[in-house]
This record gives sequence, structure tokens and C-alpha cells, in this order.
Amino acid sequence: MTVGTMRIRQASAGGWLAVVRGTRLVAIGRVPDATAVDLAWDRLAESDGFRLLLDLLTRDGLAATPPFVLAEWEATGGCRVVVRGSVSITVTDAGGDQVVSGEGVSTWVERAIDGVVAFALEVPDAVPVTPAGSLPFEAGSAWIAGLSVSLAPTAPPKQTSTGQTMVAPRAAAQTMVAPRAAAPTTAEVDIEATVTEAPEAQEATIVALPDRAPEIGTVAASGADDGYDYLFGATVFRDVADAAVRADEPEESEAAPVASLADGDHDGHTVLTADIAGLRSKRRGKNAPPPAPAPAPVQAFSLLLSTGIREALTQPILVGRSPSVSKVSGGLMPRLITMDTADQDISRNHAQVVVEGDTVVVTDLHSRNGTMVLLPGKEPQKLRAGEPTSIIVGTVIDLGGGVTLTVEED
Repeated sequence: MTVGTMRIRQASAGGWLAVVRGTRLVAIGRVPDATAVDLAWDRLAESDGFRLLLDLLTRDGLAATPPFVLAEWEATGGCRVVVRGSVSITVTDAGGDQVVSGEGVSTWVERAIDGVVAFALEVPDAVPVTPAGSLPFEAGSAWIAGLSVSLAPTAPPKQTSTGQTMVAPRAAAQTMVAPRAAAPTTAEVDIEATVTEAPEAQEATIVALPDRAPEIGTVAASGADDGYDYLFGATVFRDVADAAVRADEPEESEAAPVASLADGDHDGHTVLTADIAGLRSKRRGKNAPPPAPAPAPVQAFSLLLSTGIREALTQPILVGRSPSVSKVSGGLMPRLITMDTADQDISRNHAQVVVEGDTVVVTDLHSRNGTMVLLPGKEPQKLRAGEPTSIIVGTVIDLGGGVTLTVEED
């Protein structure tokens, strides 16, 4: 079943191979072998096809991963895209256009956007076939210079009006009284419950509970499992004063084991008691409690690298000489930042930086020579290996060899 209308512009030269099936597509910027195309076609139809396609594209390691675009969409306007390389996708929602590009990123960029009405992909340097223009496309594979998808807004349910108002017949008020063994004392609680049907029709309100973010499964990347995958779920972190290495403490080696943190239990259900609280307030003659204050806006942070590149902290960032991760949990894919240096002070997986709520958290990943943090107005302190540590805006994270990361607020 397809959702939305797709049109493609075929390429005569320099095009990307696009494979489309159902509500998913993959576009690859390097000529794949026939086996890879067949696998991509099959995996697009799987329930977890998005993850399986990432496994396929990264199976030979990050260095051999081609430029690509992954996208999946829903009739309700939900859209998820992953972009690697200089290609970009323009996503249109009620607020206008958003451009998602992998330009200048060593791994890839992932976005999940709601309320999407259309999106378009343009392949750089591709030569379109003329004068064919754009052609309707539903499923299959083709060499493209660009494509566009329009998602039709979901129409509201039709209502039939007869010009008459239907009113449910009124029922007589009823009182249900729990039996009492004896007359209650002043210390006892009156458990008499009165249930009276409203004399007029009541408007029903349906509360929609948000879906939980799907977890991203195993992502095959270069290198073996280093034991750092627990860092991409929930973390318990300390401040710098507690996490700093003391003078009388031995330093941990790079091979030290890392303890895993168990994921929390979530039942996925919410029980609303507003109606019960309202009835109790009326019965006792008290006012309903004031509404909870609106949550404060979430702060946005970024890292300014010593190379001059700024990376937004919209997902966990793993920094090192040749970083890799074997799997991802917690719903956010890590961004791998490779520091192009031959300095052995920088470990292959050196440090991770992530935002937890409104706090920036840094963790030394049992690096060879450790990680220093310089908080504004404080003396430099060395982190304990493997312990998530909260830091503030303006903090400089020094990995050694002249490689630094500075926390900034966007």
C-alpha cells in the first residue's frame, strides 16, 4: 500500500539509484552491486526495514559507506530521514521548508519530523533526461536526478447533518448509598457516593497518548563492540567535583571494563484522574487545583571543535581518532566525529558528549591518556574514566594533542 504521490526526474548521467517500495525509499550515490539492490528491495518490505537498510549500507565499515538517503513516511505526516553525503532533502511542513543535509558531517544526519506535507530530493551534479520532466512513480528502482513526495492531509470524518438536534432522553437522578453498620462518628469518613446523570448531553473528550519513540536496533559499523553502547541510553551522571580524578587515585587503563546501565521499565500507559479529582473538589466545596505550569523550553547546545567546525548536540556525539559503535539503544543514533590526527594521545573511541534533559554530559571512554575539562573560572580537572559528568556552557573538553571541544548554547 502506498501513501502519498511520488514523482521522479530520471537521470541520463550522474544519477543516484533510488529503490522505492511502500512508504520507504533508499537512494544510493554509488553504483551498488546487483546483490545489494536485491537485498535493498527485500528489506524495504520488512517491518524493521529501516534498521536493516542501515545494516546493509554500513556493512563494510564507515569508510566504505556510500552517500545515501533513507526515508519513510506516514499518511498522518510523520516523516523520518537519514542523509549521508552532500545530498540534501527539503522537507515541507506547516512552518515552511526545512533542509536536511549531510554536508560536512563525517557520519550521517537523522531527523524525525511531524506534520510533513511534502519532501523533495535533489541529486547534485545529476543530468536529468529531457524533455521527460517528472514522471509518476509508485514502486521499483530507477536512476534519478531528483524526486518529490506529496502527502495528502488526512481528511476529517464526514458528518451528516439533518437540521435536527438529537437529545438523549433524561434519566432520573439516582442515589446509591453504601450500607452502614452503625452511625458514623465525627472521625469517620462519609463514604456515601452520589451518582447523578447530567440533565444535558455531555461532550466527550478523547485524549490521545503519544507513541513511544521506536528503538533503533543494531547498526553494523567498523570495529568490534567496545562495550560503550550503554552510554546511548539513560545515564546517571555526576558533577565535575565528584567525577574528577583525585591525586591519590590510580588511573584506569583503556581496557578497563565498563558497567552497563539497565534500561528503565515503562508500561506505556497513562491513567487520567482529572474527572475524579473534579468530582471530589465539588463534593467537598473546594476549588480545583491550579493547572501545572507549562514546561520551560528545552535549551539547545552545540560543540565548537578545535578545527572550527560546529556540531549541534541534537544526538549523542562520539569523538575519537577512529570512532565506531556496534549498536544503538535509546532511540537516538550517535554521530561519530573523527579527529584527523596521528597523535596517539587521542584514542580510537575517546569521549562521548550528550544532552540529558537540560544538562550537557561528557564521558571519558577509558581513553589512553584521559580527558581534561576546563570549566569557566576553574582549574583544569581530569575525568574519571567511564563516569558520565555534567558540565556547563563555556566548558572546554581537552582530549590532548591540541584537540578540544567547547560547549556552546545555541
